[in-house]
Order: sequence, then structure tokens, then C-alpha cells
Amino acid sequence: MIIGRNPDISGRVSILIPTMFDSRWVVELCLRSIWKYTQYPNYEIIVCDAGVDADTKSYLEDLAVQGKIGLIKATDWQRPKDDLVKSVRTEYYCIMHDDIQILRYGWLTRRLQLMAKHMMNAVVGTVVMNYKKTKRFFPLGLLVKTAVSRELDLKWGKQPDLGFDTGALAYNTFFAQKKYRFVPYRVSRDIRHFAEMTWPKYHTADDYPGLDKKLQERQKKIGVIRTILNENKY
Repeated sequence: MIIGRNPDISGRVSILIPTMFDSRWVVELCLRSIWKYTQYPNYEIIVCDAGVDADTKSYLEDLAVQGKIGLIKATDWQRPKDDLVKSVRTEYYCIMHDDIQILRYGWLTRRLQLMAKHMMNAVVGTVVMNYKKTKRFFPLGLLVKTAVSRELDLKWGKQPDLGFDTGALAYNTFFAQKKYRFVPYRVSRDIRHFAEMTWPKYHTADDYPGLDKKLQERQKKIGVIRTILNENKY
């Protein structure tokens, strides 16, 4: 056990970001805010293309050529997080939705310090409600110990046929065991989540009444994100 308020931390972190559709500006804000506010030096970013448009694809490929990100292609658009986790070769990984903006310095360091407080800590993050009043890990800045993830075979992709959103299968698997510990950490301490930027794009008006309104709200958020980028207010 490591004792102390601010334990020493070490180890490389893979920040994992799935993205899809016309996410060009959304993912740019996510990446820029990570680069700005991540003081912890030992990290990499891996982005998974789960079906992006041509503009987003070109943007991500340019970053990959520059060595700023690793870029992989999803084998299943509903489970890109699992493709990302398979690509990890570091001690930890941190799952991050693309529709977020990091707001504060030290966001990753604080998670790592919580992880390091006890040798059996394995997941640091937030739990939210899943469908049907069950629970799930919120894969939004969720820090995971890679070795434990592999030992438990944690799965992060959604399984809509079973009623599982992203993080629900991993939650069920993790809390079925007693060996490793979960450490709660409130996402809103240092992350802004724009939310509802992906799912309105793969629904139809037939299966979701009011979809047009959701798409309009999404477009307004993209406008906000572009303004933040243009004015360097991140």
C-alpha cells in the first residue's frame, strides 16, 4: 500500500478517443484541450475512426503523420473502445469521449494520484445509470490499470440487444469480483461534456420522436465549439 496525500506516480498512459460522423471540430477541441491541460509528461493519444466523414478523416490522418496521435480503424462501429483497448501497450489507459473539453491543469495527474494510493486500485472515475435502472462506468476520463483490464477481460462497447450502453459490461464484470478496487472521481471537476453529439446521428425519426430537435441542438453545440476554437477560449 502506498501511503500519503500525494503519492508518487509513474507509468505511461494511453488516452483513448473514439470518434465518428462529422466530428471534425468536436474532436479538435477535445485534442487541443488535452494538449493544453495535460501536465503529466508520460502519455500518448490514440484515436479510433469509427466511421468519420472525409474532413475529419483528413484532419486525423494529418495529426497521425505528424506523430501527434496514433490512429486506428474500428472493426465494429458500436464498440470502438474495445478496439482502442486492444491497441494499448502502456501501464494505464484513460477512455475519453470526443465531445469533451478539458478545463483544468492536473486532470490526469489527480486521477493517477488516486490510483497510486493503494496497490489494488484499478479504476478511477465515475459511475452513472445505464438503461433499465442498472449502472455503468462512465467512459469519460475514466482511468484504468491495463493489467487488471486484461486479467478481467473488461469490455467497453455497447450491447444494445442486451440493454447495455458503453461501460455497462465492464461495470458488471468489475464489480463481480472483490480483489480490485474502484475509486470514485467526479467528472465535472475538470471536464466539460457537450453530450448527445453522436447518438442523434445514428437514430431515425421513426425510432426517436423529436430527433430533428436533437440534431438542431447538436448543430448549435458544434457552433459553440467552433467559436471556442476560433477565439482560443479553451
